[in-house]
Parts: sequence; structure tokens; C-alpha cells
Amino acid sequence: MAIGGLLLLDTNNLQPFMPPELNGWNGIMRGATTSFFGYLGYDGICCVAGEAINPTVNLPKAVMYTLIIVTALYVVAALALTGMQNYTEISVESGFPEAFASRGVMWAAQLTAAGEVITLPIVVLISGVLQPRLQYALARDGLLPHMFCEVTPAGNLRKGTIVAGTIMTFIATFVPFEYLDDFVSAGILVAFSITNSSLVIMRRESPENTPFYLEKLLL
Repeated sequence: MAIGGLLLLDTNNLQPFMPPELNGWNGIMRGATTSFFGYLGYDGICCVAGEAINPTVNLPKAVMYTLIIVTALYVVAALALTGMQNYTEISVESGFPEAFASRGVMWAAQLTAAGEVITLPIVVLISGVLQPRLQYALARDGLLPHMFCEVTPAGNLRKGTIVAGTIMTFIATFVPFEYLDDFVSAGILVAFSITNSSLVIMRRESPENTPFYLEKLLL
């Protein structure tokens, strides 16, 4: 999609590059906070760390590769999409297919639309794999009921999968996506911030003459 969009890029659509009606840098930062949904891949790698071969070596590499690849793809895709079509005309529901259709490239529009239909269920299935493993780690540490760390003879987290799948299905059924998208992105941003802050506190201590100095800096 990104390559096709770059081939159809019209520099007139990129002027002005920072539209004043979107509040300049404030608008850019607000848009960046809503894009954290795409960084679930980084979170997913951490959730399945217990199943990795040689995680001490492979996990940091996987996390860094994921961050670099996702960030690069986001930047290139955003540039391609806003270059194909003026930002005021971009479809919220189906950005790339509508943009390709507006440029008359119908085969690309149909291909990207099919790709969206195919990949969205895959994302849901991946979330269904990751959430039970996160619950397993929490239950093993005593933060969730023991049922979430019960493993079947085949090595599956059946109870955790059923509970997580039921909750996700309920939320997806009754919560509009326009609210759910922002809510998930904000939740990921907060969760990552808390996790990173906790890691710093676990590995470093405040000076003896200034208790809680490190905690105050993180807050």
C-alpha cells in the first residue's frame, strides 16, 4: 500500500505540511497518541517471551526490530496516504482503498480492501493468543485467580482463553469503534509508561538522603 501510494503521490496534497487548522505540533502529538494501537506488536512479543528460545538474546532484538519496522511503516504509510489524497477527504473507515479509488486505480483499491478484511481477523486472533498468556503471568504471581494459570495437558490456557474471548467479544459488540480505538491507544500508552517506570524503580534506587526522589522524577 505504501509503495503504491508513493507512486501516486501528489506534492500539492502535502501543502501545507502542518495545516494550521489542526493546531500544528499539538495536532501532531494528539495524532501520535492515537497511533499506539499499532504498537501492540511490541507488547505481543513481550507476552509470548516465555515461549521464546533463548529469550535473553532474542527478545531484545525482536522488540527493537518491531519498534523500528512499525515506526518506519507508519511514517511511510502516512506520507503515502496524505500524498495520494488531501487530508480533508481521507476516509476514516477505509483510508487506502478510498484513496486509490479517488485516483482511479480500482484494482489497488479492491486489493487493499481485501487485505483489510483478511488482516483484521488475524489481529483479533493474535490478541486472543496474547491476552491469556498475560493473564497466566499475572496469575502465577498471585495477582489474578489461579484458574488463569491452569494449563491443559496439551499446553493450552483454556480457561483464560474463554474468559478473555468472552470479554473481548462483549466489548467489541457494544462499544463503538470510534471510542474503542482511542481508548485502546490511550490504555496502551498508559500501560507502557507504567511498565517502563516500574522497571526503572526495580533496577535503581533513590539516594539515601533523598527518599522517593526517583519516584517523583518518574511521576
